[in-house]
Amino acid sequence: MLSRRSLEISTAATLAAFAGAVIAGALQLDTGWASTGPQSGYVPLRLGAMLLAVSLLLLVQAARTASPGTFATREQLARCLALLLPTLVMVFAMAWLGTYLTAAVYLAFMARRHGGLGWGRAAALGLVASVVTFLTFELWFGVPLAKGPIETWLGY
Repeated sequence: MLSRRSLEISTAATLAAFAGAVIAGALQLDTGWASTGPQSGYVPLRLGAMLLAVSLLLLVQAARTASPGTFATREQLARCLALLLPTLVMVFAMAWLGTYLTAAVYLAFMARRHGGLGWGRAAALGLVASVVTFLTFELWFGVPLAKGPIETWLGY
């Protein structure tokens, strides 16, 4: 098993690299303040700098602290995978089934599996949440999300 300390150091270093990429991208834009407000790189530059500062502090803390034991037990990893694997299935299924159907099935499954709801209540929860999401994004905000065969069949 990997030690907790080595994983904390590698996570902090990865965050620092990501922050560096954000900063580099922001520096390709205007990062100042114009008469109309902040320019396009203003917020990303500052967020990248804050993320870099925090990640460097975490890196120093992880390097100085001896974290005992392993990162996670087998049971803890199994619980994490019980959340991760259905999420990955949902993400990949969106390409073929669209956002709304996969979100409804995912939410119903997770409510049943991890929330302890019966299948009827879990299915109702998934359906209502997807309908509300559809109304919010498609009709009110006018922002189309990925469609699947059901939305196409319904004419959306």
